[in-house]
Amino acid sequence: MSCTLYYHPLSNFSRKIRILLLEKNIDHELHEINLRFKPDFFLKLSPIGKVPVLKDEDGTVIWDSSLIAEYLEEKYPNPMFYPKNFQERFHCRKWEELADIAVAKAIRTFFCSLFPVPCSLKI
Repeated sequence: MSCTLYYHPLSNFSRKIRILLLEKNIDHELHEINLRFKPDFFLKLSPIGKVPVLKDEDGTVIWDSSLIAEYLEEKYPNPMFYPKNFQERFHCRKWEELADIAVAKAIRTFFCSLFPVPCSLKI
């Protein structure tokens, strides 16, 4: 059995989880989501309506790339990607969060610069 990752190919957060699934050699299926016309089943899985969303083989559903990464690290510890030591792991997670925020802001700035009107794009 395998887990399912609901993703969009242009989502950097989805890409982070796709890489983690491959590096940890976790059996998974990919299900691309049209973010413009989100299917009802997807909105039932993800109350925030964003990708990525992981549905594990036991029915566990997780959204948010950092939470998914933490879940996968705990459930599939080999190979290990986060340090074992609490302080080192916390330090790593702080930098991961900063990178997520910085990349999201950079993408938003880029896409909003393409439009002459005020942009309310939310990533």
